[in-house]
Amino acid sequence: MWIEGLVLIALSGALSDVSRESVDYASGDLRLAAELLLPNSEELLPAAVILQGSGDSDRSNSWAAGIAEELAASGVAVLLTDKRGCGLSEGDWRNAGFDDLALDALAGVEFLMTLPEVDPDRIGVVGLSQGGWVAPIAAARSSEVAFVIVVSGAAVGFAEQVSVEMANTARQAGLDEDEVAEILSLNRLAGRYAMTGRWGEYSEARERAMGTRTQRVAAGFPGSGDHPRWNFIRKVGAYDPMPFWVLVDQPALIVYGEEDEKDNVPVRESVRRLEHAFQVSNKGNARILVIPGGDHGLIDQTRGQLMEEFTEALRSFVEAVVRS
Repeated sequence: MWIEGLVLIALSGALSDVSRESVDYASGDLRLAAELLLPNSEELLPAAVILQGSGDSDRSNSWAAGIAEELAASGVAVLLTDKRGCGLSEGDWRNAGFDDLALDALAGVEFLMTLPEVDPDRIGVVGLSQGGWVAPIAAARSSEVAFVIVVSGAAVGFAEQVSVEMANTARQAGLDEDEVAEILSLNRLAGRYAMTGRWGEYSEARERAMGTRTQRVAAGFPGSGDHPRWNFIRKVGAYDPMPFWVLVDQPALIVYGEEDEKDNVPVRESVRRLEHAFQVSNKGNARILVIPGGDHGLIDQTRGQLMEEFTEALRSFVEAVVRS
């Protein structure tokens, strides 16, 4: 229901002026792990914590690694994290809410503050996809976060974003609009079960769907009441990022691909809500960029690499805001 397809890109390769080291640090009772990308510099470095997207994701995620490398090439120390319960990190993201993941993000910030190569006043967070819901929580709750970058992170609530994603998934699977409506009804019943425990309605609807053309999408919905996915939905199902965005006064760069409207994220509505919130809060240090032709991963499919418009936006933000 919320799991995104893995985005594979051709990485830029070894960075000659950047060292890499596997590190670990504490977040409460957990030990988290990451790869530290450290540019060679005689000056104190700005730094950033990568907040991974949905599902299982760690430093081996080529999308996250590609963005980390772009930041490192621009002179930013980067903590390329293993999400809790992934890679070498302890814990289980399925038993964690976004508040817990924000605590992990702030633990990464605190770890970077201890490094002699890093300027403790210039450490930010970079939220990728679902990590874009975690980033504003961390920034709103800690002045130690100096800047925020969000890539393809929805600015609508969890339930609304999942509904949009499910409709797009159903259309991409070749279902007609009546069948799309059936999938959305099943999705609503799934959310109702997660929050109320009313299993019968959902189970019967899923069983009916499995006997029709809609099964090509319905098969992705949990078939048992004890599936671990329900745990996560119960923790985040009511989440809305906008109350946190209103409190974010740090400089921010928020980037979307225009074509993501047809895939994961309601881009136009996300931009509308962010612009309204920033106007109400008189926030003038945020840039929202929608890249024409960009997909969820902002990948140039002809080159298999991040789009130049995206990497240029990252470099410009780093030069104008992060390194200043």
